[in-house]
Amino acid sequence: MDLQTLIEKSLTVFNEYGYHRTDMELLMDQLQIRPSDVKSEFTDFEDLIIKIFYSLCAESDAATAEIDKSSTSLELLYSSTLASYKIQFKYRFFFMDLGAIINQHEAVKDRYFELISLRKTQLIHLFNLLFQEGVFENEKFPGSFENLANQMTMLSDYWPTHNQIIFGKEIFHYQYYSKLVFSMVLPFLTEAGLNEYKRILGYDKPDR
Repeated sequence: MDLQTLIEKSLTVFNEYGYHRTDMELLMDQLQIRPSDVKSEFTDFEDLIIKIFYSLCAESDAATAEIDKSSTSLELLYSSTLASYKIQFKYRFFFMDLGAIINQHEAVKDRYFELISLRKTQLIHLFNLLFQEGVFENEKFPGSFENLANQMTMLSDYWPTHNQIIFGKEIFHYQYYSKLVFSMVLPFLTEAGLNEYKRILGYDKPDR
């Protein structure tokens, strides 16, 4: 079994049982394989966790790659947020126990800090482009764009926990949370930006 197939199958187990209830014995039993069958792909349970997280980061990087370009749109912000939340749903066990996993796996901690630093930089870059294109107002106070990026990044990592508390663990409303986070840009929008916001979410239609 190759590594990516192993990761995809392991996610089903992790998402069902959670990080704290999953161990190598349970994984091997649920996947109906032996450790020797996959010894070339990972060395131990911790190595598997790290590789799963690296897979998450690779998908996340791909979903937000367009933000780094020299032009942008408000729709790109929404679509990349929605794409990122779909990825978080796929790897949701990480976000349900993010603090514990980070504290127990130094390599995950290091890569996580790199990931959120990149996301923050990308968002600030996007906000400045939106200002140049007349979609965003200029910062009313120095650091307003950075504060917005921090708020969006922080909420983005903890919505799966909120979702489970409020809605239960059977259904994850990633579209609802994508719109919730997207609404944080409202105070920054120009009139043109507000019209674009309404169009993206379908609020410009007569029946809305």
